[in-house]
Amino acid sequence: MGSMMKRLVGILLLSLFARASGTDCGKWFSSDCLADSDKRYDKGYTNDIKEQQSFWKQYEGYWINEFLQVNNPVTGKDFTQPSFFNPKMPYTGIPYKLQRAFYNESIVGSRYYSNRVYIFPPADEVFCNQTIPEGFLNVIGNGQCGVNGYSDDAGLYGTSSYEKDGRIQLLRSTGFYGANANPNTNMTAVDELTFYFAGMIEATGFVNVFTGTFLNNLTQISGTQSSFVQGLPNNPILNTQVFLMTKVTREEWLAAIEQEYESANVLQEDRIDVAGIQDCFSGDACVTEEEWCTADPECSSSPYQEPDGTLKAGPIVGIVLAGVVVAVALIVAYFDHKIRQLRKQARHDFARRVAQSVTLTPGSRQLSPEALAAEFKKIDQDKNGSISNEELWEFVSSGKLGEMTRPEFDALYAVMDADGNGTVDFLEFCAYMSLCKADFNEAKDRMSIRQVRASFVAPSEASRSSFAEQTAQRYSSRVSMKVPSNIVEEDDKEEADEQNEDQEIEEKGSARQE
Repeated sequence: MGSMMKRLVGILLLSLFARASGTDCGKWFSSDCLADSDKRYDKGYTNDIKEQQSFWKQYEGYWINEFLQVNNPVTGKDFTQPSFFNPKMPYTGIPYKLQRAFYNESIVGSRYYSNRVYIFPPADEVFCNQTIPEGFLNVIGNGQCGVNGYSDDAGLYGTSSYEKDGRIQLLRSTGFYGANANPNTNMTAVDELTFYFAGMIEATGFVNVFTGTFLNNLTQISGTQSSFVQGLPNNPILNTQVFLMTKVTREEWLAAIEQEYESANVLQEDRIDVAGIQDCFSGDACVTEEEWCTADPECSSSPYQEPDGTLKAGPIVGIVLAGVVVAVALIVAYFDHKIRQLRKQARHDFARRVAQSVTLTPGSRQLSPEALAAEFKKIDQDKNGSISNEELWEFVSSGKLGEMTRPEFDALYAVMDADGNGTVDFLEFCAYMSLCKADFNEAKDRMSIRQVRASFVAPSEASRSSFAEQTAQRYSSRVSMKVPSNIVEEDDKEEADEQNEDQEIEEKGSARQE
């Protein structure tokens, strides 16, 4: 029984530990999923930028950006006017006027593309007549100062973020903005009308802070931009801008670019082919698929992974209690089975012992009241009208049963002592013997068969059958019991079976003692 209990407990504990070590969250027995309250952990939550924040649906499209004011708030320098260009510091001066830029803002799922064209009108004669400082230029490209304008492309590319909050994390800038990775630069929609841009080009320390707000039924964006170089003393502001962006159709956008090229007299070789390019204007500097997948949630692994759930205290208690109930039920069933076996064996052995002792009325196979009374008196040694535990033990321990085990005897006595007063009276004895009827009859028949077989004395093999029949008839008439007809026919088999049975009884008695 101990090993059985150990197996039950082991199975219960193993099942609990197995459930605890790899439990799915969100079940009735486990902790809530983080994804239920935190969209960063929700694999089913969209990575589509426009679905995360509706502002970007309105922002997407073609824009013409007018620079209304660009100056240095400290020196008062007007950056819309030309300044000498230093090839080693491309962000500090442009030898052209700054008036207008053209933005193509597109969003495809989790990816953001901003392809831009800056078209600069030529510088005025006053600027072109100035002495050019050493290391500087008064023209970019193939044109002449004061005669030809210039155009340059610029690009910003980004993806939705693992935060899934509608922000765009910029992955790279190209062209006029410099070919730089910008992992710490974000474009964030504050609400459906306002957004801001804050980022730094790490290679140069150039920082932009940009804010914009929709106007006129979402057809214009008014905003400001401030730029400075991080690391310079006191981080002085290089310039501030005031701008107005107007949304147009693609056809209007292309026509406006062509018109601006002509107005600025930009040489054909210095023009950007905006009509034939969709994803990126900057050629080899564009973002590769491999680079996209370093940040794009659609093809990279999020740091926000749902952990395994933990079992709740209530279900753990419930599982343990259920296991205990099952274990107790199995134990009860086991003991109930064992008790029934003990009682059955005890009844069988007791019936055999009574069959050895009782004398039946001639012609009857049933125990008569007189026979029961006589047997009761044999067991009741002190003649006080009841059978004590010790008297019954002495009775069942005698005879040729083999010794009955104490548990079997206790089961026997517990059933016989129906009222539980510690003794067995005659009525209780008779009631128990009625339960033993089948066992008693079987035992009595076997005893009769043995007696018949013992009386066989056959002079030869040929006359053995008739001799056995005569002897059986004589014995049957003496005890008034009919011997079954197949006894004689199966005599050899029965004799071998009886010998084996006697041996099994003796071995069983020895086993019960052990």
